[in-house]
Amino acid sequence: MFLLESDDLLLASSISSILKQKKISHTLEKEEKYFFALKLIQKNKYIELICAFNSLKIETPTTISLIVKNISQSFINFNLDIKGAKFYPLKRSLVYKNKEAYLGDIHFIILSQLMLNNDRGLDKIKLYKTIWPLDKDLQLNKLDTHLTNLKNHLKEKINLNLLFFSRAGLIYIGAD
Repeated sequence: MFLLESDDLLLASSISSILKQKKISHTLEKEEKYFFALKLIQKNKYIELICAFNSLKIETPTTISLIVKNISQSFINFNLDIKGAKFYPLKRSLVYKNKEAYLGDIHFIILSQLMLNNDRGLDKIKLYKTIWPLDKDLQLNKLDTHLTNLKNHLKEKINLNLLFFSRAGLIYIGAD
């Protein structure tokens, strides 16, 4: 999840629309949690993409699709450390000891939300509503099943013993 910032709201919303189609997790809202901010600056002859660890200039005229492609290619290697493994949010994968595990939609949401909130813990009900916003009845055992499935998936694919623990209704990430 990254924050997409721009003074040009039309440009930002157009890019956001294609990012959503490609399932690239991002937000336009500064109040939400995110891993990094990506600023789009439109100049006369180019659009500049700037974040804390990379910058890129794209000559104009260009297409929204080309901008999105450049975002994907330029920032795909952004990663976070998670108990000795590398979590690549834009790839939706986790790498541990030269093995890679790809995450499905629900596993990706769980892991990215836990990473964004691990300092204070993630409210189980909030996570449930993020994954299944249309459910009328909360079935927290469904969430527990997906947490177990994620743990087993990572153990099977990359031999990572990732643990999830709960305290006072908040979920945290741990490791063996």
